[in-house]
Amino acid sequence: MRRSGALVGGLLVGWLMSGCGAEPAQEEVATQEQLQTEEPTGPRAPVLETLEFVPSAPPSAATPGLLRARLAEGEKATQVLLTGDDGSELALRDDGFEGDERAGDGVFSSFGIVDLDEHRKTQERIASFQKQSTEPLTVATFADRVLVKETPLTPLPADIFAVGQPIPLPPSGIALAVVPNKSLIITHASVVGDTTRTWNPCTGTGNPNGVWTFKHLMTEMANAPATGIQPPALTERWLKQWLVSQTVNGRSVPARTNMATQILNQWPRLTTGELDLNRSPFKLVAIINRLDLGRGRSGAYGTSGAGELRFVFAAMNPTTCQRPDYASFLVIFEYGVPRTQCLDVKGWARAWLNLSDPLMSLGSPAYNLQLQNLTQQVVVRNAALGKPNGSAINQVRTNENLLTNPWELREFRLFSTAAVPRRFTTTAVPGYLSEHVTVRTPFDLFNNSTTLTNFLINQNGPILAGVHDVPLDFGAAVPNFLGAFPWMPTTGFFWNAPNLNTVPNGFNARHKFSLNTCSGCHARETSTPFVHVSATGALSPFLATGMTNVLTPYNVADPVSGQVRSFFEMRDRAQHLDSAANQSCLVRGFDLPSLASH
Repeated sequence: MRRSGALVGGLLVGWLMSGCGAEPAQEEVATQEQLQTEEPTGPRAPVLETLEFVPSAPPSAATPGLLRARLAEGEKATQVLLTGDDGSELALRDDGFEGDERAGDGVFSSFGIVDLDEHRKTQERIASFQKQSTEPLTVATFADRVLVKETPLTPLPADIFAVGQPIPLPPSGIALAVVPNKSLIITHASVVGDTTRTWNPCTGTGNPNGVWTFKHLMTEMANAPATGIQPPALTERWLKQWLVSQTVNGRSVPARTNMATQILNQWPRLTTGELDLNRSPFKLVAIINRLDLGRGRSGAYGTSGAGELRFVFAAMNPTTCQRPDYASFLVIFEYGVPRTQCLDVKGWARAWLNLSDPLMSLGSPAYNLQLQNLTQQVVVRNAALGKPNGSAINQVRTNENLLTNPWELREFRLFSTAAVPRRFTTTAVPGYLSEHVTVRTPFDLFNNSTTLTNFLINQNGPILAGVHDVPLDFGAAVPNFLGAFPWMPTTGFFWNAPNLNTVPNGFNARHKFSLNTCSGCHARETSTPFVHVSATGALSPFLATGMTNVLTPYNVADPVSGQVRSFFEMRDRAQHLDSAANQSCLVRGFDLPSLASH
């Protein structure tokens, strides 16, 4: 029996999670939060070594045949769950039944449908990019944003596409096909300053009702026709949470009363006393495609979702009409893209990849219209009927030191009575943005503590594998562990623990834990000056290094061990976008889940 040759191996298929298909129903909101802030409830999927297809009919857009998969050494499973190119759910088995050729031979098999026309086009794209590239093409494998492996990317021979011939189905995303500032992080002045779609509170110009304005996002999130919640009330109640201390997960979140003088008192109001959202002080600085955050999060048979769509706004000073980066108030709207089925995700990815077309000029009317068509699919009311207010918003985050020092991060979500109350402030009201625990970040008091050392030991395997989480309580002995307002006193901040020599692979475990906290990611672990996107739209070096050339590494020395790690953040995002847009749904089974929050 012929097997495929050099295939990309050792990749994590992704955690099997509930929620495949449509958005979760209202009573499933808590489960949806678990996908973001708790340990996954499903078993860990096996690590695949190879995947190949043996067609039983001439290659076409819907070719029937036999799929075969091998697991990486040491992996065990009873079945491998994938999605065929016709959208069908497939369970590859090694029991000698339903298409499996021989029980117990380590080859999981099943009959399925593959779009071999698309697979052949992929080979043609690889050959075309090989001719254009001055360097050999490779597919990169990442672990927690660090490049760990590169596999040569070469086109398959044309004669391999024949009946009965085993055809490899490896990941083959082409990062060089993506223009990052057009398809991943968009800060161009002609986009974020488009006068038909944005509002500039400094100059008083633009369209206060534009589709990329703070007003539009809050109006659609409120969904007043269905909820009775008025957008100004939604906005003011959210901001007033800084005026008094809150209690989240059993601990106090200190007030920052300068919210009154710096923002609320300066915000123009209507004659009714409500905030005038037409004159919001928030200026758009970036639109961000985080398709990569969907990896491993759309259900058992389609291991990749569509991730998040993000908008970054900066509060502008009404007197000086600017906000220096060292005294900023940044707001990030983070929407869960309501696409879960593989073919829907592929269409979403292709539309973003089309923005990289050389004929599509960044900031042109055609470009901005196409981008609007994408964003409106996500931000409009009732885009996600199973979530609070029918809004697709996952969370709203803030990163600021405008109100007082030090820099502070907060997270807010629309509260629902189906949610876990301890995750929210005790003053939470259904349908309103309410303060929430910050994902994978303990309360600051646990930094440099033996409790954190014990956590690194207790959760060592998941932390090193990049699939850990931080629970509300660290067992009965350490209640109220998951935090709510991480502070970053200096750009040199990081999470540390004593006696790392008692922790298996302690230095690396410390780094991975710290990197996946909100505060560690925004400070020393990535050598970032508090913000990844500033009030002026400037990017942190962690992001900016790969914007011009995705192959350029960003090197950071570990603050404890001194080990230098090479990050390729834009390459990782670009490679996934191209792969999701152009490859077989079956290849999504190789996707490593991304637990990154930032």
